[in-house]
Amino acid sequence: MKFFTSLAAFCLLSTVCVQKSYSQPILSTSNGAEIIITEILADPDPVVGLPEAEFVELYNRSSAPINLNGWILFDGSSRQLPAIVLLPDSFVIVCSTTNSSLLSAFGTCAAVSSLSLTNTGEKIALRNPLGYPVDSVTYSDSWYGSSFKKDGGWSLERIDNFFDCAIASNWAPSEASAGGTPGLPNSIAGTITDDQPPLLIRAWCPNSYGVILVFNEPLASDAISNLASFNCPGLQIDSVFFTDQALNTVQVVFPTPFAGGTIYTITVNNITDCAGNSIAANTSERFGIADSIREQMITFNEVLFNPYENGYDFIELFHLGNQITDLQFLDLLQIDPETGVVESSTKITDESFLFFPGDYLVITENPFAVANQYQSSFPKYFLTLNDMPSMNIDEGHIQLMAYGNLIDEFKYDDKMHFELLTDQKGISLEKINPSRSSVDRNSWHSASPLTGGATPGLQNSQFSKMGNSDMDVSVYPEIFSPDQDGYNDVIQFSVAPGKSGTLSTIKIFNEHGQEIYETNGNELLASQSVFSWDGIMKNKERAPVGIYVALVQLFRLDGTVNYFKLPFVLALKI
Repeated sequence: MKFFTSLAAFCLLSTVCVQKSYSQPILSTSNGAEIIITEILADPDPVVGLPEAEFVELYNRSSAPINLNGWILFDGSSRQLPAIVLLPDSFVIVCSTTNSSLLSAFGTCAAVSSLSLTNTGEKIALRNPLGYPVDSVTYSDSWYGSSFKKDGGWSLERIDNFFDCAIASNWAPSEASAGGTPGLPNSIAGTITDDQPPLLIRAWCPNSYGVILVFNEPLASDAISNLASFNCPGLQIDSVFFTDQALNTVQVVFPTPFAGGTIYTITVNNITDCAGNSIAANTSERFGIADSIREQMITFNEVLFNPYENGYDFIELFHLGNQITDLQFLDLLQIDPETGVVESSTKITDESFLFFPGDYLVITENPFAVANQYQSSFPKYFLTLNDMPSMNIDEGHIQLMAYGNLIDEFKYDDKMHFELLTDQKGISLEKINPSRSSVDRNSWHSASPLTGGATPGLQNSQFSKMGNSDMDVSVYPEIFSPDQDGYNDVIQFSVAPGKSGTLSTIKIFNEHGQEIYETNGNELLASQSVFSWDGIMKNKERAPVGIYVALVQLFRLDGTVNYFKLPFVLALKI
């Protein structure tokens, strides 16, 4: 046994050393999580009050000083920290050598050769000299929840320094007037309690033998130790493992390949998150081998281009097809509405993202902010897109492209909103039925303010299905109430001419026989065409309560003219 002749000599080699006086530095190289990441400033421009310098703040939450010599901070590259002794309950500011003079006024700086933080987000990790991972955070600019602070100059701060589960709710933008608190306790310091169960967000296939399950938060490190926690009818499970240290993605491997054109369902049970919460019983998700994207499989279904203050635009898609599609092959284009020139083209996602028949998908720069402002399906059916098109509030033109082919397009303008809306801000345009044409202005209507003004990831407030009829022309519903409550706000006329080359005109008359509205005359019909009326007359006023008649005129190429009279009722709540 080796004995030490002094306390100082013992402390130089010990992993833990505690004494009341720190007149001499006590050095530690423990592999525990005594040092944690507590603040990140990735985008210092524009300057709010701090220097224009990126930094990562570290905190020693142990009871012993720790020498940072040999520690590694990873920001996409490995940065070796200098030999600085970090005392208990103390902070150190990690920055580049060129910026250390700018930040030294705020506290002790640990200068590294370079520091490069991505504004939109990335993984930052900390390892001790023994190579053990100590702490990590995969931050995102969506954590700001505010377009104002997201634009730069504000740091992200950790709320609870003693809550070890890497969840987004433990981080928020600084509330300090300077934009951050380097070297000081965080302005939003508090206590975090996680009592919510983990959610299975989606699944995708890296190959024909495996499926990756994506959860909304880190799982317990032993959560997947039991294969019986996973079940896929008709398939035997070979192995299950975490795909990375974040512990929120799990790969399930099967010994036999998946069959093409088949939608499988995997069910998970007895899975716990980092805080010990158990997932809901029989939680399931679908997966399978994706088919190629074709026209009319995916359509625009809802668009918000004039969000609330500090809000975000979003685009909702709907899957009209009957096969799985993979959105990593789908591009979102912004077109100049005047010239038709492509202004931007962005991939929906860089990784596989399976989209299933009958599902919605909300694309937005900040899912958290959108979900906080509206009723939604969040976190399911949401996809973060940092390079969203700049949706002008007066007019715009967007397209979906796959493999160089046009999948769908939508030209919008503010005049498409319900004319009696007092304020369009925060109100989306919704497709009345996903199967209707996106380029037909009559397919769209303002979302009901009574349902929040938008329905991201949910059935549209203005959704209506046409009634079944053997007649050439039908009306649905027979009683409608254009009061923007989200229930039968629009009346629809379905016209099935039976022959190609048929033209149509629809006129609406009140109970006195006066014509109050007419569609664009002599419109060329498709095999199934739908026209809508929102109750606004030719004089731009809302039609009063009463009985109305729609006169539908069909003109065929052989000179035949057919007339259909469709009575209906406009009713409003008393």
